[in-house]
Amino acid sequence: MTKIHIPTEQELDALLDQQPRFDLDAVKHRTLSRIGNGAEQPRKRRLPLRSLLIAAVVCILSASVVAAADYATDGQITKALGIRKPEVQAVTPPEPEKAPMPEEKVPSAQPTKPKPTPETPPELDAQVAEALSIPKKQAQQLRPAVQKVGQTAEDQGVRMTVLQTLEDPACLYIKLRFDFPETVTAGGYLKFDSLNISLEDANGYGWREIILEQDDRSITYLLSTHFYGGDSLNGQTITVTAENYGHPHQYTANEAVQLAGEAGKPYTSILYPDGTIDWEVTEEDLAALPPEAEPTVIYSEGFTISVRTDGSKVVTYDGEHGDQTLTVYLAPNFDTVVAGKWEQSWTLSYQDLSTYWKGEAELFDPRLTLTELRLSPLSWEARFTAREPQGEELGFGLLYGKEWNVRLRRRDGSLTDLPQHFNAGLSEDGTPDGMYTVSTFSTGTVFDQPIDLTDVTAIVIDGKEFPMG
Repeated sequence: MTKIHIPTEQELDALLDQQPRFDLDAVKHRTLSRIGNGAEQPRKRRLPLRSLLIAAVVCILSASVVAAADYATDGQITKALGIRKPEVQAVTPPEPEKAPMPEEKVPSAQPTKPKPTPETPPELDAQVAEALSIPKKQAQQLRPAVQKVGQTAEDQGVRMTVLQTLEDPACLYIKLRFDFPETVTAGGYLKFDSLNISLEDANGYGWREIILEQDDRSITYLLSTHFYGGDSLNGQTITVTAENYGHPHQYTANEAVQLAGEAGKPYTSILYPDGTIDWEVTEEDLAALPPEAEPTVIYSEGFTISVRTDGSKVVTYDGEHGDQTLTVYLAPNFDTVVAGKWEQSWTLSYQDLSTYWKGEAELFDPRLTLTELRLSPLSWEARFTAREPQGEELGFGLLYGKEWNVRLRRRDGSLTDLPQHFNAGLSEDGTPDGMYTVSTFSTGTVFDQPIDLTDVTAIVIDGKEFPMG
């Protein structure tokens, strides 16, 4: 039976001392020679030889020895053995922290707003053009002076609509329409008891109305106004007001009373809406009446009539005009079908199509100076300054009664008369200037039919020519 001998530590140490010493240069030389010879051998023998070599080296040598040999051969061993070395990432030492730089606040870029597209002026209403006899070509030229309004006011089922305007610095046309409910017929002799235009900054104005269209359901008006003695209408607020729709009252014999006045016998009477009369009026009776509904009417014969809001009429005779008689009507002079009020305000906005002459020219009188001429398709206007000794207070009187020879110079050199239906108004009160008083005023005319400015070069007054441009 075979005996198993287990060597002692001393025996093992003795065996290790008998092993040949590891010679690094010999290993390097042998390995390089192996690598060189292996490249010349057929491919089918390289794989076993390479595997054998890897196994031998791994078994015999420690990892530290292989690493040393690989370092000595500049990586040739691991390259030949096919061993992939792990990539070593270079570690960059962190840079010292820097103090944060203060942030500069850059103003945010404001978005560029697109330029608003100018609105196309509205077309001049065909009914307005027809009423004013404006040709189609000229109607296109007038479009910048047209303003679309489109505002409404409604009361008692009746609706007022302000449609559009045509204007210049002193002249204004307004088209408006009233629509009625089925219970009211818009026709015949029915009308509004009051239809007014107001503009606070105007010293004076006149206006008239024409009906453009009317049927059982609606009435369309064209109001024409001429403001004088003030600044341009552009940017100002205008108000149109209509009150009470009905018809004038048709009086009967028992609705009228004859009042007599005797010299030296003043008196006051009250005529009530029911037809009764109070001949003996006291202060308490007058105080009990409601306020006035309209301004007191004064007659040259010495009578005055004050109409109160309840329809009562207060008649007074001063007794200073001898024996007089006056017919007073007991019933109101207007029968209301629809009691209501329709009002609309808006700001005037238009392009001034006028041409101007400005300067100083003596005209008609050494104390009278022409300072401005304005000519638009709708009207023309002249402004003057009067300088006169204090106390005379002539003002417009220097111009009043003068015969004007006013004409338009055409581009072909011909002359045509300019209409002269003058209106006048003081644009400001007279101001003292040393021993003189200086006042300014204007006068002008609204054309019955608008004119074409493209063919006008000047205004000629009594032979003096004033270029317009």
